[in-house]
Amino acid sequence: MKRYRPAILGIAIVMAFAALWHGPLGNAAQRFTAETETIARLNLEYYEMDGQVAVAMERAPLTRRLWLTGRADDFQRSELVRILDGIPAVGDVQWWRPEGGTVRGDPLLPLIVEVELAALAGFGFGMIVAFLVALRRRAIRWSKI
Repeated sequence: MKRYRPAILGIAIVMAFAALWHGPLGNAAQRFTAETETIARLNLEYYEMDGQVAVAMERAPLTRRLWLTGRADDFQRSELVRILDGIPAVGDVQWWRPEGGTVRGDPLLPLIVEVELAALAGFGFGMIVAFLVALRRRAIRWSKI
């Protein structure tokens, strides 16, 4: 078990720093939400729907889903979904129904889980590169003998 302790400790540190950056220290989630909602509002303003339709990110938990509310006919609803789904940071666009109901879109991972997975992928890539460098050094050392 002592052999794996540095890797486990590294994984724990990476996950802690990613969570802190996402939340209280870096405010990455808040910046992401503000930027994405601003881009969506600018799109609504461009298509002259800003007074009729409001947009908000799903926040409990924070995901890449945009919720639209307001007055629009069927054509406008489908086109706004298509247009706003083209924003790179958006994974899904849905219209909010006051009466409730289920969302028919794909289930989305919470953003914190996406951040943690990306951080772990970076850590794993670093571990592989470190292993390959150590393997190359060992091969060079053995070739000199």
